[in-house]
Amino acid sequence: MTAAPLTVYKLTVLYMLNRLKEPIAKERVSAFLLENGYANFASLLQTYAELEQQGLVRTESTRDKDFLILTDAGKESLFYFRKELSADIMAQADAYLKEKGLELLNERYLSAEYDRAPSGDYLVRLSVREKDLPIIDLTLSLPNLEAAEAACRAWKEKNQEIYASVIEKLF
Repeated sequence: MTAAPLTVYKLTVLYMLNRLKEPIAKERVSAFLLENGYANFASLLQTYAELEQQGLVRTESTRDKDFLILTDAGKESLFYFRKELSADIMAQADAYLKEKGLELLNERYLSAEYDRAPSGDYLVRLSVREKDLPIIDLTLSLPNLEAAEAACRAWKEKNQEIYASVIEKLF
């Protein structure tokens, strides 16, 4: 018996979340489904809405991204209905997660954001978390938007080097 397309989309989302065992940015799951021709934009919106309504996933939003989080009910549904998901889709999802794995995790645990302070300066918040615990959390006051944007870009590229340098200086 072939599963209905919407069921396949839902199972694919649940499968990807279960395999990574971490929240995934909704846009990354969407990219996988769209690029592989499994879904269109309208069906994705319906898929996400139904997954949340059924309590299979929940969404956690940051300033610039929405992350999908697998619930216990989602794990249970995947366990019971996984046979409805083709081996080809699972293999493609596995390959995508393997290829993008570090990027997917960095999106969740690496943060670089800025806001304008009442003084006119920009407050730049840079952090790295692991399992929702801060590894490093740094706030800088910078004079202009260009400096704030440059600091955010540099953090995304050099956070490990910066962290190592701070630890070295402290100890």
